[in-house]
Amino acid sequence: MSETNDDIGGSGYSLEDLSAYLDRGRIPRIPAIERSAECQAILASMERMGRLSREIVEEQAAEPISESWYDNIMREVMREFRAGRDIPLARTDDGTELVVTEGALYELIRTVGDGIEGLMVGRVRLDQPEPDAPLDVRVTVSVRFGRAMNTAVDEMRDGIRSAIERHGDLRVGRVDVTVGDVHLDEGEDR
Repeated sequence: MSETNDDIGGSGYSLEDLSAYLDRGRIPRIPAIERSAECQAILASMERMGRLSREIVEEQAAEPISESWYDNIMREVMREFRAGRDIPLARTDDGTELVVTEGALYELIRTVGDGIEGLMVGRVRLDQPEPDAPLDVRVTVSVRFGRAMNTAVDEMRDGIRSAIERHGDLRVGRVDVTVGDVHLDEGEDR
């Protein structure tokens, strides 16, 4: 029984108490709640609300996902999953060539994005027209609502440049970071 003064219908039980009672399946039976017309009305409303909520969730879960949306996501995942072409890092004195795959660079860039607060990496594109040319990077990101976009973009750009230069003997050319979307954290309302 709640110790606050917000009891319903003189039963001595609060809304929170009634919710917990309903969650337990009304077991054990509490006569003060079962005899109170106001408590019974509130419990009936809570049951209706729960039933409607479950129906809405089931209805939304039953709606088919758009094939084009799903196909686009899967194409992007598969494209990045493949190792991709080899990008030369350096050539040793004995003629051995050291390379890094595009897939490894995609993962490196995504790891940089994962380390930046309020930023999610979308599409990543790499371009190196000739083996000795600088590597150009294009990234599309989503920034959390309320986060300063220019700060997030600068952190991403600097992080990409630093990570590629640190982990690979590559010259980095342009690093273009485009904000393609704004998102909310899960469960957050504007």
